[in-house]
Amino acid sequence: MPQQYWQAESVLQDLLGADSVLPEQFYRPDGDTARLSGERALMWAVFADGLETYRRNAPQATRQQRANFSEAESWIRANDWSWVFSFVNLCEMFGFEPAAVRLALRRWRLQYGSEPARRQRFRPVGLRAAA
Repeated sequence: MPQQYWQAESVLQDLLGADSVLPEQFYRPDGDTARLSGERALMWAVFADGLETYRRNAPQATRQQRANFSEAESWIRANDWSWVFSFVNLCEMFGFEPAAVRLALRRWRLQYGSEPARRQRFRPVGLRAAA
């Protein structure tokens, strides 16, 4: 298995099972975080919400869960490079390979997708005080 798939799966497992993100996963390596931190925080919120919606609604026990899961799955599967908040653009922004994240999500769903999921919060450490 290529390194990028293993790395994405590792990151995704951390996201699906943890309540925090390492600062180096959130901030730019060149140190220019002040100018983009609000935009990056919004992009991270959209990305995390999409993953959370997928995870929380995977059991598809109700009609609403099926609809929510279908919407999240469509967003994840789409290769829309024209929309700034598309799955592929957000993956690119945060340094994830979209195909690797998709593969990790499929594996997660096969292993845990039928279990009810409690709500997770994927917030960067610096944003916790604002919650």
